[in-house]
Amino acid sequence: MKKILYILLGLILLVVIGIGALVTFVNPNQFKPMLTEQVKKMTGRDLVINGDISWRFFPTLGLSVGETEFRNPVGFAEPNLIQFKQADLSVSVLPLLSQHLDIGEMRLDGAHVFVQTLNNGATNLDGLTAKTAVDEKTTAGNTVTHGEKSTPWNVSVAGIKLVNASAELRNDKTKMVAQLDHVNFTLDSFQPQTWTKATFDVQGKVNALTFSAKGSTEINLAANYKNVRLKALSATMNMVDGNTEIKNAQLGLDQFNLGQWSNMTFSVNGKVPNLHFDTHGTAKVKLSTDHNVISLQGLKVTNDLEGKTLPRPTINLVVDADATYDISQKLALVSQVSINADGTKASGSGSYLATAIPDVRFALSSDNINLDSWLPATNTVTNANNSTSAAGAAAMNAPAVTEPASTSKSSPAEPDLSALKNINLAGMIAIKQLTVDHANVTNVKVVTSIKHGVATINRFEANLYGGKVTGNASIDVNSALPSYRLKNTISNVDLLPLLKAVANNNLLAGKANITTDLSGQGLSDTNIRHNIAGSIRINVSDGAVYGVNIPDLLRNAKAKLKGQADTGNDTAKKTDFSALTTTLTLHNGMASTDNFNLASPLVAITGEGNTSLVNESIDLMINSKIVASGKGLDEIKGIAVPIHVTGTWNKPKYNLNIKDLFKNNAVLESKAKKEINRGLEKLFGDKAKDENIKNAADKLLKGLFN
Repeated sequence: MKKILYILLGLILLVVIGIGALVTFVNPNQFKPMLTEQVKKMTGRDLVINGDISWRFFPTLGLSVGETEFRNPVGFAEPNLIQFKQADLSVSVLPLLSQHLDIGEMRLDGAHVFVQTLNNGATNLDGLTAKTAVDEKTTAGNTVTHGEKSTPWNVSVAGIKLVNASAELRNDKTKMVAQLDHVNFTLDSFQPQTWTKATFDVQGKVNALTFSAKGSTEINLAANYKNVRLKALSATMNMVDGNTEIKNAQLGLDQFNLGQWSNMTFSVNGKVPNLHFDTHGTAKVKLSTDHNVISLQGLKVTNDLEGKTLPRPTINLVVDADATYDISQKLALVSQVSINADGTKASGSGSYLATAIPDVRFALSSDNINLDSWLPATNTVTNANNSTSAAGAAAMNAPAVTEPASTSKSSPAEPDLSALKNINLAGMIAIKQLTVDHANVTNVKVVTSIKHGVATINRFEANLYGGKVTGNASIDVNSALPSYRLKNTISNVDLLPLLKAVANNNLLAGKANITTDLSGQGLSDTNIRHNIAGSIRINVSDGAVYGVNIPDLLRNAKAKLKGQADTGNDTAKKTDFSALTTTLTLHNGMASTDNFNLASPLVAITGEGNTSLVNESIDLMINSKIVASGKGLDEIKGIAVPIHVTGTWNKPKYNLNIKDLFKNNAVLESKAKKEINRGLEKLFGDKAKDENIKNAADKLLKGLFN
C-alpha cells in the first residue's frame, strides 16, 4: 500500500516538476513571431499581438492571450479586420497523446469585427479564402510526399463564450452602415454529433434603424463539420426606424436539418405611419442539401390591420401559399396563393425575380369582388327623376350624378405613382362577378403590365348589362405630369339598368354602342378636366329620353301661337327614339358636338353645342321637327322648333326658343302676325288702326321675332 502511495506521490511530484519546468523554461511569448509569421504566410495580413501570452492553470492548463489585432489592407476606414482584448483557451495534455484535442472553455472578451465594401466593390475579406485554399493544398501535397498516413483528430470544446463583442459592416456603394453592439454568445459545449445549447443576444442599428434580438437553440454539428442540425429554435426581436416600429417579433422552429421539413411559427406586431398591424402565421420550411433552395409549404399568414390609410377602419387579411426561393437565381415562385380580405377572396400564382428592378409575374382569379365595399362613399343625386329632362346631359355624355359646380371641389393634387418606375410587372386578372359603382360586371378579364415606368392594360373585356366592353389603356409616369391614353368600345349595353345602378338615374334608355379614344396629361381631377382630349362616339338605338316630352313641348308651342293656354302635361314625360347619335370632341376643358341627331316616330331632333368640363355648365341648342301626322301636331308638321338646354349637369334647363321658332319658320311668322293683328282688332276695334297702336304692335312683333 505504501508503494502505491509513493508511486502516486511520485507522479504528482513529476507533474508539478513538469509544470514548473514548463513555466520556468518555456515562455509562451516566444511563440509570437512564429504565430505572426504563419498568419502572414497564410493570409498575407499582419497579426499584431500587443498583449502578453501567459500560461493559465485553472480550471485546466491553457493559455491567455492579451490584446490582439488582425490588420486590414491599406485603404479601408479602420486598421483592423478583427481585434479582441482578451482570449482564454485551455487544453488537456494527456488526451493529446491519443490524437484527441480536448479544449476547455474558449472565452473571447471585447472582440470587434469590421467589414467594409468600397465603392469599387472590393472588400477587406478579399484574398483570405484564396490564400487559405492554397495553403491547404500545399499541406496536402507535403503529406503525400512524405508518405505519412494522416490520423483524424477528435476535437471537443467544453464551451464557447463571446462576451461584449461588436461588429460593423459598411457598404460604401449602397451607403449602408450596420453596427452590432453588446453581442453575447454562449455554446455549452462544442463536440460533433452531440446536442448542445446555444444562446445569443445582440443590439445594433442599420443606418437609422435600431434593433435588439435574443434567442436560443440546440445545435448538433456533423462529424465532418459541414452540416449542422438545430432544434427548439426560439428568437425574439424589436425594431424602430423613424415612424416604423416593430414592438415584438417572434420566430420558432421545432427542428432544422438540410433537406427535411421543419415546422415554423412566427408573429410580429407594430405600426407604420397611420397603420397598426398584428401578423402571425405558420408554415413548413425546408432548405435543400445544396443550401440553394428554400421551400415553404402550407404557409398561412393572418394579418389584423387598423389605420387611416385603409379603405376600412379594420381589415382581416389571410394569405395561404406554397412557395420556393432559389437563392442563386434570386427567384421566388408562388405555386399557389389564396387571399381572403374580409370575405373578398382571390387565388392564383406568381413569381418574383430580385434584380435591380424587381420583376413580377402573376395570374389571379376571383368568383366575386365588390369594389364598392372597399371604396369611400360618394355623393349621388338620389332623385334624378325630378329633373326636367336629361336630353341635353345625355347628348353631351354628361354624368347627371355629379355634384353641381357650385358645390364640387376639384383636387389639384397628383397621385404619387413613382413606384411604377421601380418595378417590372406582367399579369392577368379574371373575375366572374365584379361590382363597381353599383354596376354589375361579369366575366372580367384584364391583361396588364408595367415596364420602364409605363403601366398598361393591354386588354380589358367584360360583359355589361346585356352587352360587352373591350378596351386598353396606358399611363406613362416618366414626365413631370403623367400622361395617359384610353381606348374602349361598349357594344349593345342596356343603358337604363346601367344608369340606374351607377347613378340612380333612369332618364335614358336604349341599346348603347360607344367608342372612346381619349388622352391627356395629369391624373388629378383638375388636370383631367382641363387637359383631357379626344373623342367619344355615341350611338343609342331603340331608346327613350325620360323627363321631357318633345311632342308636348311642340303642342304647347302650337297653343301659344294661337294665343291659347298650355295643353298641360297629362302625357308621360318621355320621348321615344329609334336612334340617337353624336360625336363628342373633348379639348381645352370643353366637350362639344355639332352632329347630335335623334330620330323618333314623331319627331326628328338635331343639335349642337358644348359643355364645360371645368364648371359643368351646358349650352346646347336642339332643333325639333315633327315628321309624322296625328296627335294634334298636323298643323306644325315640318316646322323646326328650337329648344335651348342650359343649366348644369346636375340641373339642366329646357326652354322653347320662341324667337328662333318664328325666325326659322316664315309661315309661322306670317300666321303669328295675322293672329296678333286680329287680336288687336278684337281688343281695340276701329282704334286698332290708330298709328300709335300700330307702332306699339310693330315693336311687339319685332321684339318677338328678332
